[in-house]
Amino acid sequence: MTFPDADGQPQPIIPAQAISADDTPISMCSEAPAESAADRASAYGRYISSAAWQTSPARLAELEASGHRCRLCFASRREARLEVHHRTYRNFRCELAEDLTTLCHPCHLGVTGMERFRKYARSPFKPPPPTPAAPPPPPLFDYRSPLEIA
Repeated sequence: MTFPDADGQPQPIIPAQAISADDTPISMCSEAPAESAADRASAYGRYISSAAWQTSPARLAELEASGHRCRLCFASRREARLEVHHRTYRNFRCELAEDLTTLCHPCHLGVTGMERFRKYARSPFKPPPPTPAAPPPPPLFDYRSPLEIA
């Protein structure tokens, strides 16, 4: 995907690179894979709250392409908090604009919930049925006749 530069010439989106002490570029994409689900969640949270994500060219390009509106309900940033959803994590930390979708917070919760439902519906392991925390309360009124109660 390309976007025009200041002169109007098409330029590809290139992920930002960090520079080491000896002026060699360090790829933002090369982070050791997290070992456990908790580690992955923690690494994801750190990345999403980082300046690298907030200033990501792909993230900013998707916001601009969507007109700073939710792609589902068209809410503007004045009407709801806008978030940029990862359609895929294939290029995590080196996202392309087409890997992302601008959504408002309520739509983002709905999309994420549907994706999780689909993911776990295909899982061979089914969760156990929920067990009630307490027995149901007794009925408020006993509609039996007095002869039936005795």
